Amino acid sequence: MDITGRVVQWAIELSEFDLKYETWTTIKAQCLTDFVAEYARDQEEESTTWELYVDGSSNKIGSGACIILVNKGEIQIEVSLKFEFPASNNQVEYEALITGLKLAEEVGATKVVIFSDSQVVTSQINGEYQAKDPNMKRYLDKILEHLRHFAEIEVKHITRDLNSRADVLSKLASTKPGENNRSLIQETLQEPSVEKIEAKQDILEVFGLDLGWMNPLIEYLKFDILPKEKKEAKKIRREAQNYTLVKNVLYKRGISTLLLKCVPTSRTIEVLEEVRNGICRNHLGARSLARKAIRAGFYWPTLQKDVTEFVKKCQPCQMHANFHVAPPEELISITFSWPFAKWGLDLLGPFLPAPGQVKYLIVGVNYFTK
Repeated sequence: MDITGRVVQWAIELSEFDLKYETWTTIKAQCLTDFVAEYARDQEEESTTWELYVDGSSNKIGSGACIILVNKGEIQIEVSLKFEFPASNNQVEYEALITGLKLAEEVGATKVVIFSDSQVVTSQINGEYQAKDPNMKRYLDKILEHLRHFAEIEVKHITRDLNSRADVLSKLASTKPGENNRSLIQETLQEPSVEKIEAKQDILEVFGLDLGWMNPLIEYLKFDILPKEKKEAKKIRREAQNYTLVKNVLYKRGISTLLLKCVPTSRTIEVLEEVRNGICRNHLGARSLARKAIRAGFYWPTLQKDVTEFVKKCQPCQMHANFHVAPPEELISITFSWPFAKWGLDLLGPFLPAPGQVKYLIVGVNYFTK
């Protein structure tokens, strides 16, 4: 640049302004110190406490829930949920709370105070009530898992009148606009947040721990393990062609039927009782009851034998079953040529003493007129 004379030319142009040119030097450590001191931010303010209001509503038409997340009155986020699956009142409360906690995590909240008008839900989270229902237990575990993401959490129960705004939105009604910054979000949940578990395990889901005859088949189909005896191994390999595993549950393939769920020996009586004592319960014979069990989707190798023994031990089944009424021997006709040719006498008694101390009764029967 000195060779081209550009610096000299600029110096001549700027001389009238009394400016002096200085070359750029290396930045000193003091300059960095001054920059950091000048632009350093003040100590971060104490984290804000967020308030989370949740409420749910369930009826015959449908179910819905509402979440209101408030930050000291400055930010207000409202979420209206609609459920496409049947849900109980406690379930919609839990679904609303799960969605609210996810929303609080997204906005970066660390301190959250939860308000709900459901005493059951709030008491279960605080440990005052015990969640005995399996479905509620799964929801409670999921809630506790979300609560670990926050530094401070508090759950309070409030009356419905103090939670009226969330109650209105949970019923999918319109709300008046507030004065603060407010965001209304409408969402639809197609399925529950946790996998459903039947409180009382349905008979179609029987799966005992003692599998009995099912163990060799499952070991072969799942782990390719066969018995050491060649004859038994050949038998298991041949029978396994008629079975399949679906989600670790053994099923039998059928030609004219769907997959039949295999039942362990320890659960056969329970299955037969459930099949017989259904909505259209009746006391069937062994063959009809066996066909009914197969139509219900069950199978085990000794089905016909077990059903026969089951029916024999059931007194109502024996009373209502069809039975053969023919005598053990063929009837023989006896004819007589004239009346009073043959008589039969029956002695009945003793009875209570009658006048004259009579206790017995002699009955004469004419075989010709009989």
